Amino acid sequence: MKLMYLIPAILPALLLTSNAKAAEGYYLKPYAGISYMNDVTGTRQTENINIELAQGMVLGTALGYRFERNFALELAWEYRSNDSETQLGSTFYPEGNYASNIFFLNGVYFFNQWQKVTPYVGFGLGWMQEIDIDLELAGVENSFSNSGAFTYQGFVGLEYPLAANWIIHTEFRHAGGKSGSLENEAGMGSLASLKYTPFTWQFGIKYLF
Repeated sequence: MKLMYLIPAILPALLLTSNAKAAEGYYLKPYAGISYMNDVTGTRQTENINIELAQGMVLGTALGYRFERNFALELAWEYRSNDSETQLGSTFYPEGNYASNIFFLNGVYFFNQWQKVTPYVGFGLGWMQEIDIDLELAGVENSFSNSGAFTYQGFVGLEYPLAANWIIHTEFRHAGGKSGSLENEAGMGSLASLKYTPFTWQFGIKYLF
């Protein structure tokens, strides 16, 4: 049977079935995950830039407050890095990385519990405290960076309680935005706005205060 025919039957159960009422209050949610990004193209003056990105990693933590049963707000910090190979004009840089340090304000909606699993969805707006790309060749590094660009993200996840104050979760996220103009730290030009659209599969633990 195709999955699309099961969704109308499963969704009402997720929305209507509940085994316990979630407590209001603060929580802390550290997490780590795998970062995926599509390859990126851009320009530097008259030169084209083509960036091939490998699988990377993400680390983060969120401080949140859950209101009543179904809604929470959280302030999250996230660091992400993906290794890169870059063709800039006629020069090939075999090593490097595309990385960011971002703060997010997220809204989260929790569906009712199904068995002991709680599904949820969320949306967030982010501020890039720093985003940069390092291009390395023969031990020499060129770094281009920027600060202050905005981004957004959407996510879906599942929670499972371990104990009275401990919950584990897994989550899939997708973010979108642009880097803004990345300036060379040695004053050697800049890169036009590069796309920044990472996908994340992450795991973490939540502590309820």
